[in-house]
Amino acid sequence: MILFELNARLHHKRLDELADEHLPRLAALGFDWVWLMGIWTMGPAGVVLSRTYAPDFEGSPYAIAAYEVDPLLGGEEALRVFVARAHAAGIKVMADFVPNHLASDTPLIDEDPAMVIHSNPAVRREYAVDYYDHPKGRLAHGKDPYFSGWNDTVQLDYAYPPLRAHQIAELLRIARMVDGVRCDMAMLVLREHVKNNWFPGVDQASFDAAYPHEFWGEAVTAVRAVSPDFVFMAEVYWDNEPRLQVLGFDCTYNKKLYDLLAHHKPASEIAEQLESWPQAYLERSVHFLENHDEERAAARFGKRARPSAILSYAIPGMVFVHQGQMEGFTEKLPVQRREPLLHEARDAALQGFYERLLALIRQPIFRAAELTVVGSEHHVVLALRRRGEERVLVGADPGGHCHAQSPALTIPLDRLGIASGAAIRAIDLWTGEAITATASLTELSFAAGAIASWAENHAFLIELR
Repeated sequence: MILFELNARLHHKRLDELADEHLPRLAALGFDWVWLMGIWTMGPAGVVLSRTYAPDFEGSPYAIAAYEVDPLLGGEEALRVFVARAHAAGIKVMADFVPNHLASDTPLIDEDPAMVIHSNPAVRREYAVDYYDHPKGRLAHGKDPYFSGWNDTVQLDYAYPPLRAHQIAELLRIARMVDGVRCDMAMLVLREHVKNNWFPGVDQASFDAAYPHEFWGEAVTAVRAVSPDFVFMAEVYWDNEPRLQVLGFDCTYNKKLYDLLAHHKPASEIAEQLESWPQAYLERSVHFLENHDEERAAARFGKRARPSAILSYAIPGMVFVHQGQMEGFTEKLPVQRREPLLHEARDAALQGFYERLLALIRQPIFRAAELTVVGSEHHVVLALRRRGEERVLVGADPGGHCHAQSPALTIPLDRLGIASGAAIRAIDLWTGEAITATASLTELSFAAGAIASWAENHAFLIELR
């Protein structure tokens, strides 16, 4: 999957208008998925509350009142047009699903107040900031265990069986509109987190009776029974990624790789982490340099963005690009804001870089091939993609060390899966030019400065023939 996150709320356009504006270019660049971020209707209370923080805030798309397409985006008919045009262009469409909470004024509270968490000091320690008064009682804001509650939301109660049934029904309805969902903070509704966060004072047997099986297992099974190809993508942290993959998620965020790259970790540490992940896990991981929650890649990574992108997108897994990333925009836009404050010029050179990278990683060897982590040398992470007799050597200096030219590298042939003494031809995939390489009986060597594309990217993709 090669996915583009499109902020559906930007610039006050209908979804059918966004289709005409974005889909032809995305298809030409090779994207096969688009995530329409923020298409659902928000609660009016959240919109009002957001304006107390900034006058141009217009509510958070993650305080959803109902899974109905926002009328400002053209409603469900405009979504149908967008999806039809996307499918015609060979692109599938993903929407948000927020399992943990809804808007603080969602009509669901009036329909069945038991579907949300009420104040109950007998079963948990409570802080006033995490609760609010509603005509149906004192209710909990949605939250994760490490922060105060999100004050425009209400926490859903997964220990209440009708709530789980309701959520599955919502997913089934969404599956009739789009091809997949990106599930926000998906780990928060795992049984252990629900128990620890909301019912620590309830004995385990009673909790198990109320919430006997993981919601995600039931939900994925129910949706796939009707829509077998429907895709589930999880935003997930705290080492819960393998668990959600087991429960049926097609792909899960790889925040660990992002953090290693963002925090200038040594090449040796990055290589060791890559090697520790099974190939099957990586193939279902989502690799990104930015998204709407993270700082802009151009601001956080600077010149390190290119080698970090090449490494992230050339390994197995899902390629994820955020709107504005390819243009080099630096303003991190709060989700409550519908228009950027800055009018930034596009970085034409960076756009050209991403266009070339996307063209390369669409090749079969990057979409379906074995990964061997070769190791690290001279601050360069080295990995091999192999598909039959095809081989591409991936190298990147994500730490941004001052190599004015490509460093000298010596790589054991057995790490490349090449027989001793074999004749080897090296081609720089970025330029198409041959690279001078020296092969001994046991090693393949590149002299310093041999890889011309290094100066531009501080990384390389070398085909070995």
